[in-house]
Amino acid sequence: MSNFGRNLALWVIIALLLVVLFNLFQPGVTHTSSTQIAYSDFISEVNTGHVRDVVIQG
Repeated sequence: MSNFGRNLALWVIIALLLVVLFNLFQPGVTHTSSTQIAYSDFISEVNTGHVRDVVIQG
């Protein structure tokens, strides 16, 4: 492999490692927390304005 090919391969590996490290430390969809509560408690929280987002999965 030529010197240029080795340098290019090294930079590609470094770039991939940086992307992986960046994704490990970024909060995202996979890092969201969920809490189960009673429906009456949920309605109470909605009415008081404490609910910002709701995700329903089924």
